[in-house]
Amino acid sequence: MSERSTRPVVGALRDVWRIEDRRNDVVTAVLTFALGWVLIEVGLVDLVQVDGGPPAGPPEPWWRLALLAAGCALILVKRRHPVLALAGGLVVVLVDLAWGGSVALMLVLWDLLYAAALWARPRPRAWLWGAAVTVTVAGAVAAGEASRDVREFVFMGMQLGAVLLLPLWWATNVRQKSELADLERERADLAARDAASAARAAELERQRAGDLERLAELDRHEAVRAERAAMARDLHDVIASHLSAIAIHSGAALQVPPDAARDRAALEQVRASAVASLEEMRSMILLLRGGSARDDAAGAPVASPGRLADLDALVDAARSAGSPVTVVDPDDVGHGSLPAATDQALHRIAQEALTNALKHAPGAPVVVRLDRSGAHVELTVHDDGAPAPSPLAEPALSAGTGLLTMRERAEGLGGTLAAGPAPDGGWTVRARVPAAPGAAVDGAAVQDPARAPGTGGTS
Repeated sequence: MSERSTRPVVGALRDVWRIEDRRNDVVTAVLTFALGWVLIEVGLVDLVQVDGGPPAGPPEPWWRLALLAAGCALILVKRRHPVLALAGGLVVVLVDLAWGGSVALMLVLWDLLYAAALWARPRPRAWLWGAAVTVTVAGAVAAGEASRDVREFVFMGMQLGAVLLLPLWWATNVRQKSELADLERERADLAARDAASAARAAELERQRAGDLERLAELDRHEAVRAERAAMARDLHDVIASHLSAIAIHSGAALQVPPDAARDRAALEQVRASAVASLEEMRSMILLLRGGSARDDAAGAPVASPGRLADLDALVDAARSAGSPVTVVDPDDVGHGSLPAATDQALHRIAQEALTNALKHAPGAPVVVRLDRSGAHVELTVHDDGAPAPSPLAEPALSAGTGLLTMRERAEGLGGTLAAGPAPDGGWTVRARVPAAPGAAVDGAAVQDPARAPGTGGTS
């Protein structure tokens, strides 16, 4: 049960307890009045004599019963107002002592003293103890001095102590035991709450550990997925491009009558593309194995990632396939200083765009343009298109992932890529990427080039 749901139950039990306390006070008052009436009837009155003379009784016998009734009425309020009830009881007892005193009113005083010592606040209790001890000692000394007898001193001290000090001592003892019991209950409750809190904390910690384990597992899956995507992108850009070049050159040679010089040139291009493909494949394998050039059994140097400085080689390969390619670089971006990730991404985008132009528009003029605009570099590859579908555009040469990989490379650096038909015909690929770390395109933050996806050593 929650704390909120237990409050009504606790409140109801407290109300029942209070009703039971009031009933007990009523029963105590009634029994005290009945017992006092019996004691008055049997003659236990006139206990005090002043100056050795006869005690001065009340004007009428029923006045003692009236005093007793007043004292019993004070018993009804002793729990709520213990000090006031005791003060009223002292007045009633003093009046009774003036009439000679009675055992019945001593019982009332005894009960009110007990109630005041049990339920009053700490300061009134201290004053009450001090007054009771003072009256007891003063009364015993006065009795001893009046009679010049030690026995009177002891006897009066015992009487006053029994009437005044005994109920105070008894109530103090009961109060201390009640406080100790309450303290033990509080300690038990605190221990139970601490145990519950510890169990809850342990459960939360177990849940947190489970969540962290699930998050770690998701991170591992995400890392594997990202690595697979990067490997697929690199395989497409590196291997598929060379294989497409091989297919295009061999297909072009097969479309025309045999010619020794032309066929030899085509075979040389096929061999160059095959060798380049094997070199880059070996570099990728070594990188995936976590090795370096020293791990290669042949000891040959590993091919370095493509850069814009190698753009001339891409252009020469496209020209050898029969497509006139023009490079426009007014700002000399291809030989300028660019971040490694940007340089590699632009090289791969240019490579894929040229390959697509050769596959889908063989023989059409192609323009490759590089421009620097502030903190960004813009690459544009435009071809005029083919007048009719090319017989070289076989389904195997069009996997449909070229645009996706180019867009991933540009957006991975915080750039953009647009590809589509040009208004005046042909096809245009335009990539815009940051030229310096920390730049952004259209509000997109640029990633750290060393951490950008798809910009590894085999891109």
